[in-house]
Amino acid sequence: MPDTSQHKGNARESVIGSWPGVFWLFLLSLVLYIATANRGPQWQDSGDYIWRIVQGQLLSPLGLALSHPLHHWLGRGVTSFVPLEPSFAITLVSASAAAVAVACVYGCVVTLTANRVAALFAAISLALANTFWHLATITEVYTLSAALLAGECWCLVKYAREHRRVFLWGMLLLNGIGLANHLSAVLTMPVLAVVAVWAVRQRHVTPKDVAMGIGFWVIGALPYLCLVGQELMRSGDFWGTVGSALFGKSTHSYAGHVLNVSLSGKLLGASLVFVVYNFPNLLLPAAFYGMAQGRRVGVSALAKWALLAGFIIHSVFVLRYSVIDRHTFFLPMYVFLVLFGGIGAATVLQWPRSTWRRIVIGTGVCLLVVTPAFYAVGTAAARELGVLGSYVRNKPYRDDYAYLLLPWASAERSAERMSAEAVRLAGSSGLIVVEDPMAISAIRYKVWRTGLAELDVISASQSDSIRRAAVANRPVVLVPRKAELVGIPAPMGSWRHRGDLYVLDVAKTSRTTRPTATDSMVAP
Repeated sequence: MPDTSQHKGNARESVIGSWPGVFWLFLLSLVLYIATANRGPQWQDSGDYIWRIVQGQLLSPLGLALSHPLHHWLGRGVTSFVPLEPSFAITLVSASAAAVAVACVYGCVVTLTANRVAALFAAISLALANTFWHLATITEVYTLSAALLAGECWCLVKYAREHRRVFLWGMLLLNGIGLANHLSAVLTMPVLAVVAVWAVRQRHVTPKDVAMGIGFWVIGALPYLCLVGQELMRSGDFWGTVGSALFGKSTHSYAGHVLNVSLSGKLLGASLVFVVYNFPNLLLPAAFYGMAQGRRVGVSALAKWALLAGFIIHSVFVLRYSVIDRHTFFLPMYVFLVLFGGIGAATVLQWPRSTWRRIVIGTGVCLLVVTPAFYAVGTAAARELGVLGSYVRNKPYRDDYAYLLLPWASAERSAERMSAEAVRLAGSSGLIVVEDPMAISAIRYKVWRTGLAELDVISASQSDSIRRAAVANRPVVLVPRKAELVGIPAPMGSWRHRGDLYVLDVAKTSRTTRPTATDSMVAP
């Protein structure tokens, strides 16, 4: 029988000694993410978040579920007190949260295994994971979710080891704060509920302690709960508010994706490729080994089954989630994977000294070191082979391979180039027409930063405004959905190609030589 008292003593010593590691991992990760962060306008949701934050627009036009109040208020805070380019300051929220997640993973694995080397392996694996690294260098809500989940797991495993109610309260509080950031936090609520019931049945805590923990959860979730309450009072529409809180507004509802119960082979295959691409090292085999062998390094049954349940729930949710950017929702699943990877690494480090053990450890270290190089080579190879195929969007100035496959966002500045070029071509009194809703926030942000009050930005659907601007002899610039394709006809004159954008030339009556999406309707 193993000497459990000795293991507990070593565990306490290792946990106390883990704090320098927690600090240094946070600091080094933060330096990495700041050095590789995007510093300007950004595409898609990132651009929308930046624009809403600088404009003080808490409620998303897409509904309550996409408002993310915790992230919004943190962004408002940094832009108020940090003297940096606002978009860069807001991105620092993502970078800081990611660094916190890496540090919490380290502390959690030390608590689980009393092995700081294994904890370092797990933490670095998360820090260098492609999607995690990328989301740490743009404005996004997912690294904040990962940080709160990692802290929640740390409290859970501390509770499983010490049975102190403060850790039960901590995991419930962090889950509530997680809900205030993103609704994915609800996925671990069933696990926490089971742990709380088990704790009461084992008489480690009282029902009063659990009730207080629920109170802490409510306090943590208040930013979102208050937003929902305010919207209900404003609209008076109970079911509409509930739908918006769970899935977004009816016109932009994600209910079909959230409640999807089908799983296509193509969807699953693409998801698994992304998982492997995020961990091109020994993390995945270590994680599955850790799931099977955790008890050998002293992981309690409660901690093992709670973490495994969380992993399964998140995996089932994201692997059948049918949105186009579903890989960004994988971060909670990755948090659980690296925790089990740390357990697996600790188990390997307990093997008797042998050639096989040295090979496994050496291979694990080498693959982790070359992970960034793998991303650079993999991106170039994917571009050469045309791996993305029909998934390439050809947005102005954007290399979709760099945008999707390189984790360092500092290398991909197409949104900034596109918006700066649009502003330059339009001048101080022009009109910028944007076909792509994923680009319009970046352009609005750039116009706002330049302070050009007479420069207007509109969507392509406002054709009357385009004609009026042309008649008034204002410069009109079109930002297309795809660089090689104009989606709307010129109200007069023709669209003339300028880089990846177009300007309206009213002096010409012939159509642009570039094809348009409406050619089939106007061709003779």
